[in-house]
Amino acid sequence: MIGMWAAFRRREWHALARIETAVARGWVHVRLWSHRRTALVILGWALLLRLAFAALTANTYDPDEFVILTLSRGMAHGAVPYRSFLFFHPPGVLVLFGQLQSLVNLWWPSGRIMLMLIDSITAVMVWRIGRILYSDRVAFAAGMLYGASPIPLLAAVHIGQDSLITALGVAGLLCLLLRRSLPGAILAGALLGLAIWIKYPALVFLPVYVMAAPRRSPAVLLGAAATLVGLLVPLAHEFRNLYAESVTWQMVQRVHAAPPLRLAAVISFWLVLNPLAAYAILRRRRAPLWLLVGFAMGGVFIFAAEAYYHYFAPIAPFAALLAAPLLVTAFRRRPRTTLLVGAAVLGLWAAAANIGPAQAGLGLLPLSGVQPAIRVLDNQTARGQRVLADEFEYAYLAHRPPASDYFWNLSTVTSARSLEHVLPGAAAVVTTTGNALPYPPGFMDYLKRHRYSEVRAGEATIWILPRRKG
Repeated sequence: MIGMWAAFRRREWHALARIETAVARGWVHVRLWSHRRTALVILGWALLLRLAFAALTANTYDPDEFVILTLSRGMAHGAVPYRSFLFFHPPGVLVLFGQLQSLVNLWWPSGRIMLMLIDSITAVMVWRIGRILYSDRVAFAAGMLYGASPIPLLAAVHIGQDSLITALGVAGLLCLLLRRSLPGAILAGALLGLAIWIKYPALVFLPVYVMAAPRRSPAVLLGAAATLVGLLVPLAHEFRNLYAESVTWQMVQRVHAAPPLRLAAVISFWLVLNPLAAYAILRRRRAPLWLLVGFAMGGVFIFAAEAYYHYFAPIAPFAALLAAPLLVTAFRRRPRTTLLVGAAVLGLWAAAANIGPAQAGLGLLPLSGVQPAIRVLDNQTARGQRVLADEFEYAYLAHRPPASDYFWNLSTVTSARSLEHVLPGAAAVVTTTGNALPYPPGFMDYLKRHRYSEVRAGEATIWILPRRKG
């Protein structure tokens, strides 16, 4: 009788254990589904905001967009960076867009859409890091806040490197925090190396990685160095030119903005547009040291030649993580006011991107200002004829091959005589009215002396060159 009772108790215990296991598995499944749903909500929120913002700012462009599009097209057709043409950054973004030429050639804004998607994924990664630091509610606020942050919004709707290096830097940090092992540190370093290969300011993530995992920092450095060296090996013969153009020119030859202008830009893009993060630091809210260092790295851009808004895109994830607890508190106390203030900030930011003086401060130009010049080129030149311009967008949008790899940044390192030698193969020369130094000194005088036909078209002046026989 005692044995039967013992057997019954054992069976009962095993049944209860199976029920508990099933319940636990079901709860884990529910939590996983809940987290996946949250990730999808944040991804959708960020992507919809970027698409809406892209529509509101569709008439704006950054001249650097067409530098990337034009030079990557040349690279896809066999040109070698730093030998066939000058480029003042590492080659990563040109390699990426060179691989995307079949897509971008069909419709160039598709490159913008790709960056919007990548930056929306960054918002999800910010939420995931938030889950490591905070409660689920605060983590959700961090992801949503990054999705609506003004700097990433504007950077992601224009083709450039900063959204890419932000995504890679945040991915490396997430890897470092989730995988607390040597392979995790090496992988994080590899992602950092990939980001540096795209643009050197990705180095702002290095002190963050060191602070987040000081004992594994040698493995991070090893992964970054090995990846960067491996990616640059194909350009080993061009290393001297690469260094001269992407390091020496940036530090020595590039025109520097006046220090007061740089300071004003840094304060505006770093602190004024991230007020909750700055307030969180003033209130001395508890936060990991690496998070504070990540936000503090925005101050280094005071030493850059210029301080454009998109430089601060890598700082935005840290700003969102710092500000998230304050946002949750503000929303709990005054939800309607919080939403109205957020909507007003985004509306004003979109308006600023479309207003002339503010556009100039952001380094943007109206796309409609280029169209008159495109129409003149369509009427005065044939499809295959080459165009020399101080900005690549004229030749690119008119579907004309550029007569040279020249653009405005080369005015201090190119001679007027070298451009004069290009003219026999060109059908037109275009100069933008607002550029302080569109061409090397003496080249514009050369055009005027030869009395070429001159046409004013919107923001541009076009010289129509005589067509040569044969």
